Amino acid sequence: MMYEIEMVLNAIKEGAVNPGDAVIKTGLPRYEVLALFHILEELGLIEPIYSKGSHKAFRLTKKGEEILEGLKKGYELYIFVKPNPVQS
Repeated sequence: MMYEIEMVLNAIKEGAVNPGDAVIKTGLPRYEVLALFHILEELGLIEPIYSKGSHKAFRLTKKGEEILEGLKKGYELYIFVKPNPVQS
């Protein structure tokens, strides 16, 4: 999965990219790219810069750029989920 995340982040780094563009650039299945877009957006690694109906274009956030650089250097990405103390 780490390889696919890096592929999608690389596809987005050039600027306004929609999921269809990322499918073409990466060769990954559409369902996988769509799922990764949702995950990356929730993690704050990408953000929409254009939205009209179901068409959205995304770009990397600063955090996304940092993560991509780390992945290129061979770093591993760990995602931790913890309870929000305010909601406890």
